[in-house]
Amino acid sequence: MTQEKAKKRGRPSQLLQMAELHAFVEFLLEKDPRSELQNQVIDALQAEDFNFEMLSEAQQILVKEALKPYREHLKLQLLFDELSQNFHHTEYEEKFLELYQRYQKEDLDPAEVNILKMMCTRYLNFKAQKLEYSDLELYLSQIQKKDAGKKRKAENQRKFEVGGGVLGIYKVNNDESLDPEKLLRRIRTDRRFSGKFRQSKLYTNVWALDLTLTEKHELVFEVLHQLTAYSFKGQTLTLLDLAIIDAQKKIKSRSEKE
Repeated sequence: MTQEKAKKRGRPSQLLQMAELHAFVEFLLEKDPRSELQNQVIDALQAEDFNFEMLSEAQQILVKEALKPYREHLKLQLLFDELSQNFHHTEYEEKFLELYQRYQKEDLDPAEVNILKMMCTRYLNFKAQKLEYSDLELYLSQIQKKDAGKKRKAENQRKFEVGGGVLGIYKVNNDESLDPEKLLRRIRTDRRFSGKFRQSKLYTNVWALDLTLTEKHELVFEVLHQLTAYSFKGQTLTLLDLAIIDAQKKIKSRSEKE
């Protein structure tokens, strides 16, 4: 009689375990790529029809190890589903939801995944009245400080890379002889010149042509070169010389009016 009762108590637990193992294998089958451990677990469970008790001791150890991250995943997913049903969220909840959405896209680095898991654990402890909400706020502030530091580091890295690229373009050595203000003036001058040049008819006409970018660059400078070769009969001045003279007159006339 006692044995029968024991069997009855054990059966629901076994069925629950088999249901979890079925869901676990389905979860693993959706992963691509899978690790060798995950493939071994799938093969072992399918071979024994998801009966954990039929596995060898070594296989049971493998399954238990593989189940740990799956159960952590389920814990995250359940909390996400629960919070997603709410219309209003605390700042802590919003941060968790944001991280989980990135987690779904596999856009988190290992450190961020650990933060997500810790946020989940702390939130569940808060719900179980093991933590105060102030504890969540404190942890959130720590995360925000880390995020701010990470952002500053990324910005500094971009500035460093851009600065190095600019120095390379201008063929300037980054040593004690570098005059930053002089280089910046040169860059600003080049920027103004290129901006004015883009407004010229030569530039707009050439850029309207159906050519590649390289061909457009070559054509612009070839046109400028050709201007030095064109001259009128009986004149030593080239078309370029005449254009410069005429342009100087117009600039002088404008400045006098001002």
